[in-house]
Amino acid sequence: MKFHALLHPAALLPLLAACQPSTLQLNIKSPPGTNQGRPLYMLVRKVDAKQYAVESYGEVAPRVFQPDENVVMSELIYPGTIQRVKVKLPPESPLAVSFLFTAPDGTWQTFVNAPAPVSLDLELLEGRIRTGTAPAEPPKGPAADKPAEGAQQQ
Repeated sequence: MKFHALLHPAALLPLLAACQPSTLQLNIKSPPGTNQGRPLYMLVRKVDAKQYAVESYGEVAPRVFQPDENVVMSELIYPGTIQRVKVKLPPESPLAVSFLFTAPDGTWQTFVNAPAPVSLDLELLEGRIRTGTAPAEPPKGPAADKPAEGAQQQ
């Protein structure tokens, strides 16, 4: 057998899979007004995409105090802090990161597909997770008077 045959890309797949991170670093920015200034729970669970798409806040919230086999961890989040939490990743399973706000107003959970990134930054607002990327630059000139096409309100 020739040496170059050992370096075939297909032969490297098992090695690459073994290099996937074993933990996910969550960086949660929670301004003072988050959840009306009161602590809230974050719940990290194994989910599949179909389950994530249809489950309600009322179905998820009880799992903080009555966890099932899919709950990976729960953590109390304090307003006015930046918390860094390491989550042990289950093998090849997507995750839902849910924030149990007192009065949810919009996006209260996010889906993390497998393979998970090494870290994930999440910023909380009063009753929801900030979605999208960095805020867009405000328009300058005559276009400043009308909203940009496809603009989202935060």
